[in-house]
Amino acid sequence: MDLNQWYLKNTYHYRQFNIDSLISQKKKKGISISLCFPTLNEASTIGNIIDIVKKEVYQPGLVDEVVVIDSASTDGTPEIVKARGFPIYQHKDILNDHGSYPGKGEALWKSMFVLKGEIIAWCDSDIRNFGPRFIYGILGPLLIREDISYVKAFYKRPININGIVKKSGGGRVTEILIRPTLNLFYPELSWLLQPLSGEYAGRREILEKIPFI
Repeated sequence: MDLNQWYLKNTYHYRQFNIDSLISQKKKKGISISLCFPTLNEASTIGNIIDIVKKEVYQPGLVDEVVVIDSASTDGTPEIVKARGFPIYQHKDILNDHGSYPGKGEALWKSMFVLKGEIIAWCDSDIRNFGPRFIYGILGPLLIREDISYVKAFYKRPININGIVKKSGGGRVTEILIRPTLNLFYPELSWLLQPLSGEYAGRREILEKIPFI
């Protein structure tokens, strides 16, 4: 199978899944799923995101736990999360004998020592048009196929220029730096879109073997 065929076979759209069928697959396979949101001053968005997650994916049973890993927010983010009944940890307090360093990678790595699920999903906490599709879209392939161990989202990135929102054109660090770098050194990854997307999920057995940066 050439690379084009591989990508076509292993690329999914969230519309191919629905929550009820995925919950059935999850129960049939006896899989536990954890969902984590890393935060740093996300008071303007985290409340709405948590409300949607609680109603659409947590209470129905698609995910078994929802955890927030905060990086010393000063805008009230922790209080917003606590008011909604979900646990929030400061990443500096996890494995503190290993020290604490700035950066999202630190929060992601340390979250592995808090989350209990066999499948772990991470999602950005600053999404203004958030919907449950951000979660079940990345969990779907892992639940319907045993041979997939890691899923990463990609989508069009809107951009606001002088108050005018364009449907695409965002994600400029990805398009100007990251994708050209991947194409140069790893041409087999040339089809990989939005490598800096904050929505991804994987099986714990694989995630525990790879580094976070």
